[in-house]
Amino acid sequence: MVRYLLTGKRLIATLLVLVGASALCGLGMWQLERHAQRAALNARIADGLAQSPVPLESVSDLQALDYRPVTARGVFDPAHEVLLRNRSLNGITGYHVITPLRLSGRNDAVLVDRGWIPLTEASPEARRAFAPPRGEMLVTGIARQPEIYAGGPKDPPLTAERPRLDAWFRVDVARIQEQTPYPLLPVFVEMQPVPDAPLTLPQPVPPPEPDQGPHLGYAIQWFSFAVILVVGYVVFQHRTLEAQRG
Repeated sequence: MVRYLLTGKRLIATLLVLVGASALCGLGMWQLERHAQRAALNARIADGLAQSPVPLESVSDLQALDYRPVTARGVFDPAHEVLLRNRSLNGITGYHVITPLRLSGRNDAVLVDRGWIPLTEASPEARRAFAPPRGEMLVTGIARQPEIYAGGPKDPPLTAERPRLDAWFRVDVARIQEQTPYPLLPVFVEMQPVPDAPLTLPQPVPPPEPDQGPHLGYAIQWFSFAVILVVGYVVFQHRTLEAQRG
């Protein structure tokens, strides 16, 4: 049977089937890698969230902070507040409100995601109704690394005609720094819901529930397609050979 598959015009078809099966297996391996990356991310998130809050001002390596509970003391500056586009809560599309917190005793600030608001409350005038508290306060939340562009909608550049963006697609701290008059820390903080607290705007949003995602299922599908292709081809050629012999 092997000699039959590797002779005549069947050799080209056999090679094409083998190339196709290899490509399908490659896609399966890629999905397995994605599955492993997702599992590692879930473990990192769980490990970070399990730790006690650490004062943000005492952390020397801010790049090591991701999904780690932190505290920060300072005064909110709503004058340089921005919105984060395309955020939903319970199936309703809206924005997240990102407000700089000017750290006490320092000349820098950290961006704080105060939570979700609906589209109807996104104008600067409407946001005045739920401005942050005045005066110094202690903020507790989850430290996150900046969101760098990796495809999808892109925030336009700032220009002389457009010196400021009120709404952004991602929390790109370096880009938002371009329109902020004081230094920003290279992290941002997501405020978390307070148990049993009344629902107010902005509404803090908890971290997403960890899940394995669809990658393992996709990997099994790709490997199954490769097996079906090879086995189906061999069965077809075997039946063709038997018909010729008969």
